[in-house]
Amino acid sequence: MPAPRRNAVEGAVACWALTFEKDTAGAILKLDHIAVVAQSLEQAQGYASQRFGVELPAGGKHPLMGTHNLVTRIAPGVFLEFIAIDPEAAAPNRTRWFALDRLTREGTLEQAPRLFGWVASVPDLTRNVSESPQHELLEVTRGDLRWHFFQRSDGEAEAGGCWPALIAWAGGQSPVGRMQEVGLRLNQFQLAHPEMPAIRAKLQGLGWDASEPENRYVELSEAARPALTLVLDTPNGLVQIEGGGL
Repeated sequence: MPAPRRNAVEGAVACWALTFEKDTAGAILKLDHIAVVAQSLEQAQGYASQRFGVELPAGGKHPLMGTHNLVTRIAPGVFLEFIAIDPEAAAPNRTRWFALDRLTREGTLEQAPRLFGWVASVPDLTRNVSESPQHELLEVTRGDLRWHFFQRSDGEAEAGGCWPALIAWAGGQSPVGRMQEVGLRLNQFQLAHPEMPAIRAKLQGLGWDASEPENRYVELSEAARPALTLVLDTPNGLVQIEGGGL
C-alpha cells in the first residue's frame, strides 16, 4: 500500500516550529484567498455558471508551476481562486502546487472542481521562514504580479487543508483590490479538524487575530476528520461547498 499522505497537524506544527527562524510576535496573519482546484478552467467556468450563476474573471498564468487561474474578489481583502494545469505551458521541473499533479493523475477532478485549502498572508515572510526538506519558499510571478509563497515541497495540503500556505505580496499590497467582483460574497469559511486546538494555537502564535476583518469569516472547529466548508452568497442564492481532506 502507498504511504499515507501526512495530513496530521503534529507534523505541520513541528516543522513550522523549525522553519520559523525569527520572533513573529505581532505579525498579522490574515485570510488572503481560498483555493479550488479544477481539471481545467473550462470546467471551472461551467461549474461557476451552474452553481453560482456567474462567469469567473480570468486571472493569468504561473510560469513556475505550469498553471493558470480564474480569480474574483469575494470580500474586502479576500479572493476566490480556481486553479488548473495550463495545457499550453511547458511541464515544470517540480511538483505543481495544490496537489494538481496527483489529483489529476488520480482522476479526482474529473467530475467537478474541489475545494482544496486556503492561503494566508503574513508580513516579512522571507525574513521569517527558511526552506526545509518538508517546506519551500518560492518566488512566483503572474504577469506583473510578484510574491513569495511558502508551502509543502510536495504541493500537498497541510492538515487536510485546514493549515494554510503562506503568501507575501511584493510591496505588501495584495492585488485583490483591483480584482473584479461578479456577485459572489463570502458568507463563511469553516475549518474543521480533530486537532483544531493545536492548529488554533499555532495560528495565534503566528499572529492570527480572529477580529481582523478578513478573519471574521473564518470559523475554527473540532471534528472527527478534516473538512472545509465554504459558504457563498451568489446570484443563485446561498451555496455551500464541502471540501478539504484531499
